[in-house]
Amino acid sequence: MSREVYNWQNHEHIPAVRTPKIPVEIDNETWRDGMQGSQVIKHPTVEQKAEYLRQTATLGFSDHFDIGFPASGPRHIAEIVTLIDFSKSRKLPLTFSAAGRGAAAGDLRAILEVAEKTGEPLEADLFLDVSSMRADVEKWDRNEKLEQLRENIMFAKKSGLTVMFVPERASDTKPEELFEACKIAADAGVERIGIADTRGILTPVSTQRLFRAVFENVGSKYPDVKFDFHGHNDLNMGLANCVVAAVEGAERLHATSRGIGERAGNVPLEQLVVVLNLNGIRPSDTSRLHEFAEMASNILSVPISSHEPIIGPESSTTASGIHASTYAKDQDVYLPFNPSGVGLETHVRVGPLSSIANVYAFCKELEIREITEEEAVSVLNYAKNNGGLLIREEVFNILGLKGIAA
Repeated sequence: MSREVYNWQNHEHIPAVRTPKIPVEIDNETWRDGMQGSQVIKHPTVEQKAEYLRQTATLGFSDHFDIGFPASGPRHIAEIVTLIDFSKSRKLPLTFSAAGRGAAAGDLRAILEVAEKTGEPLEADLFLDVSSMRADVEKWDRNEKLEQLRENIMFAKKSGLTVMFVPERASDTKPEELFEACKIAADAGVERIGIADTRGILTPVSTQRLFRAVFENVGSKYPDVKFDFHGHNDLNMGLANCVVAAVEGAERLHATSRGIGERAGNVPLEQLVVVLNLNGIRPSDTSRLHEFAEMASNILSVPISSHEPIIGPESSTTASGIHASTYAKDQDVYLPFNPSGVGLETHVRVGPLSSIANVYAFCKELEIREITEEEAVSVLNYAKNNGGLLIREEVFNILGLKGIAA
C-alpha cells in the first residue's frame, strides 16, 4: 500500500459545478470537536453548555449542533440527552447530530440510545478515513471497513436516523478512493456528506478544486445529497476555505466558538458569522456578537485577544496619523465593517507614528474638554519622543502641566 498524500492543490482545474446554496447553515461543533482540543482545560458544566445553546440559537448564530460523542460513555450520553431535552423544552430553533466512527457498530448503538431517550430526530455523523494510506498505517482491510460503513449507514437509516458520512482526511485522500467511499455512502442512503479537512492543509485554491471534483463525480449523480465542509485552522486558512466551500455549493459549514478544537483549532464561529453576513451568504443580526463572544470566552476560559479579528477590543483601533485623520471624516474608508455592527467601538491611540488628529480623537475619548492646537502638539511631541503608545495617565499629566483640567 502507498502512503502517498494527495495534494488537491495540483488537481486539474474544472469549471464550477454548483451554484451557491444561500443561505448556508452553520453547524456548531463547540461541544464536540471543540472539546477535543487543549484550549479548554476544564470543560463547562452542563448548565453552562445549555445557556450557550440558548444564546447561540436565540441570536441566530447557529442552525445545527454536533452535540458530542455518545460512545465516550454513560456520563457523556446523559449530558447530551440533557442538552437536547433543554433545547426541546425551550423550542430552540436547532437541530442536532451526534458523532461516531463509521465502521464501529458500538458507536452507532450509542447514538441510537440518545435518539431513543430524547425522542427527537437525530443525525448520525459517521466518520471514516477511507484512504489506503490510513489503512496501511492501521493495518486495516480497507474493503472490510467500507463494508462495515455501508452496513452501519443502512442500519442507522432503518432505525430512523438521518445520516451524514464524513470522509475523514478528505483533503489528502486520493480522488478515486474518496469518490468510491462517497458513492457507497450515497447508495446506502445518507442525506449528507461532510468534506473534512482533518489536517487543516487546504488552501482556497485546493478547497475549490476538491469541491468541484466531488460535485462533478459524486454530487451530480446524487442530486439529493447535501454537502458540508469541516475545516481546521492549522495553516490559518479555515475561514477563507469556508467561504470558498459555500461559494462552490456546500450547504453547511462547521465552526466552534473561539475557534477551539484539535491542534490549532477549528474555524472561529464569531468570525464566520460576520464574514458570511458581509458577503450575503448567511444574513445575520450581529449587533450582539461581541456580547455573545464574551459569554463564550468566560465559560470556556479562552480569552479574547486584544487584536483578534472582528471581536478583539482593539481590532478597529489605529495609532496611524493618516488613518486617524480619515477616521474623523469617514471610518468606512479604512474599516471593512462598522464595529458597532458587532457591539464594539472604534478607538484612536496616540504614538510615534500619529498625527495631531490622533491627539484630538484620543482626548475626546477621554472626555477631556477641548484643547488648543499648542497643547495637542505638546502631547504629540511627547508621544513621538516616547517610543510607544500613550496611556490615559500620561495624557492627563502632560495636559496638567499646561493647567488643563480633566
